Amino acid sequence: MSTPCWQLPVAVEQGLTLPQAVERLFGIPVARHPVLRNAVNTLVKALSQAKVLQLQEEEISYVTNGRKRWTLPRSDLVGLSNAIVLHGIFGEPKTVLRLFEQPKVRREHADWARSLLLERQSVASLGLINQELLRLLDLLESDVDLKQVRLPNPFDNNTLPQMGLDDYGGNLLRALACQTAALSLGDSMMAHYLNGELEQAHSAALALNTQNPLLLQYRQMILRRYEEARAFDELLDTWR
Repeated sequence: MSTPCWQLPVAVEQGLTLPQAVERLFGIPVARHPVLRNAVNTLVKALSQAKVLQLQEEEISYVTNGRKRWTLPRSDLVGLSNAIVLHGIFGEPKTVLRLFEQPKVRREHADWARSLLLERQSVASLGLINQELLRLLDLLESDVDLKQVRLPNPFDNNTLPQMGLDDYGGNLLRALACQTAALSLGDSMMAHYLNGELEQAHSAALALNTQNPLLLQYRQMILRRYEEARAFDELLDTWR
């Protein structure tokens, strides 16, 4: 007669809810900051749909039609941290997605951020030129995997631009590009682009007349993005 062999159940590591993950990463209780909570939810939804982050649905009540919640695996904490920091700098979730997926686009944005952040006297008044910011820009210009290597956080402890508590206006680069009373056409072009206003950015790019190599580079980038978006819209129209 064989002796029954009992196996201990294997513990399954539970994921973290988004509020739990944000508090663990940044020490910020999201429930007290609804603007930040909404921004993070929108960002994570976009990255989850693109399979950059893996939201999981967990049962929290093991009965028929029981309660469920959305969680993030702990292996995605580095990716979430980087996404939130980049969102605080560049603003648009679709821009953050491109930074994760397209190394060339990431280097282009890192170049622009370095120019805008380090060549403006106004940055010093915001206290943002620090070692963390410089290391972050260096990493953005490299080929590191943003899902595996955590970027430095250049913002003050327990504060993020998405909280709406400071002068960042939701993200750093848009605030800096809009800070002067009279924007140059090049700054206006990039301000529209960083704000997700591709149509206005395209109009400014067409009107821009400059010999500045950096502005010419970004003018070409915006014109290319506009043509890609228009081609995609035309493709959708043919399917309707």
